[in-house]
Amino acid sequence: MIDRPLTYGGQSLPTPSVLDRFRAYLSRGPNHEALLDDVDVRIGVSGIRGKSSTAKQLGRILTERGYDSYTKITGDRPTSYHNGREIPIHRSGPRVTLYENIDLIREFVPELTLTEPKDAVVMENQAITEYTMRMVNERFLKPDVLVFCNVRQDHNDTLGKDRQTIARSFARAVPEGCHVISGEQHDVIHRYLREEIEKRGATIEQVVIPQRHRDLIGAETVHAIDHVLRHIDEDPLDPDRTDEMLAAIQPEWTHLPEGRVFNAAKVNEIESTELFRRSLADGDGDDDVAYIGEEAPDREPDRVVPFVFLRRDRRGRTASFVDYVNILADRDLIDRVHVGGAYTGVFARNVTVPAVQHDTDETPASDVLDSLLAEDDPVMFMANTVDPFMRELVDEVERRERKAEGEPVVPPLPDY
Repeated sequence: MIDRPLTYGGQSLPTPSVLDRFRAYLSRGPNHEALLDDVDVRIGVSGIRGKSSTAKQLGRILTERGYDSYTKITGDRPTSYHNGREIPIHRSGPRVTLYENIDLIREFVPELTLTEPKDAVVMENQAITEYTMRMVNERFLKPDVLVFCNVRQDHNDTLGKDRQTIARSFARAVPEGCHVISGEQHDVIHRYLREEIEKRGATIEQVVIPQRHRDLIGAETVHAIDHVLRHIDEDPLDPDRTDEMLAAIQPEWTHLPEGRVFNAAKVNEIESTELFRRSLADGDGDDDVAYIGEEAPDREPDRVVPFVFLRRDRRGRTASFVDYVNILADRDLIDRVHVGGAYTGVFARNVTVPAVQHDTDETPASDVLDSLLAEDDPVMFMANTVDPFMRELVDEVERRERKAEGEPVVPPLPDY
């Protein structure tokens, strides 16, 4: 194939030399920092659970209040939001690189800074080591405000073996002069965070949760939004809006003709998984819930059937879910566990209840779901959700729910 030069009006355009390209590569850092310096408000969102939803809500609220905004969500489906417009982030492979942040800032921020309204960048910190979290904060975002959603036990193989060590990793990633808004409610952990963060020349405040919301899942992340708004001289949310946001994230069973399902794998750590399990178990039979193909129970059952999906690159998470399954077994809350993904044999040998192993590389998601729903107890997906099989499994649950309720079933998009 002949590499033809670009032309315009019959004239050849100059082709960048290797030296030109090298200079452009070296200038990425200074150009990126200059773009960030032009942004009025830069907000980073870190922590273990609730980062994506918190960042998305912050971006949405700032857009509603007239800010020219860019929000980056990493999560299960990486997405950019430019003034509320959703733009998927396409990656060339399964691995996430931090340098994608430079390209995204370069793509969206110049348009923000050229317009009259105040501009804001909200970015979820996708890093999972102390070093890379610090790099995101100090080089890729330089946040004025950093939200810590919470400190829970996940990424133990990269952030630390216990909550104090994980808290230290978060604290050491805080840039000098930054203000931290922490949703972590454990007083000992918060005092430790304050000590470590103030050593770095930064400041911290703890999210205050009203008494009426203290038992609600995600209250620390929703109320963190008010703290951010006050810090940037904006009015807090209307209380009715806060109530609506919290109600929307409380867990509910998905009711299928064959049984009940809840996707707890989206939280992928054991503390939040247990919070979901308890919340679902404590709920009495709700007259407002349409029970399809079965009579409404007197109360939601305590017992569940776990389906634990394992990833090859999350060994620390796998070990924590071995411990969690064994705790559930000791408390007589499960009879068996179903497991799919990587290293299912190792997992099965280390749990104290029978383990049904599924070859999720070969078995369709619909067949696995049939096997799970054949059990007597409701099903909880656990551990990992970022995988093509888990997306297919969640889509299959949604397809069956739509069909059972008489809604049109949306066919899947073709592969390109």
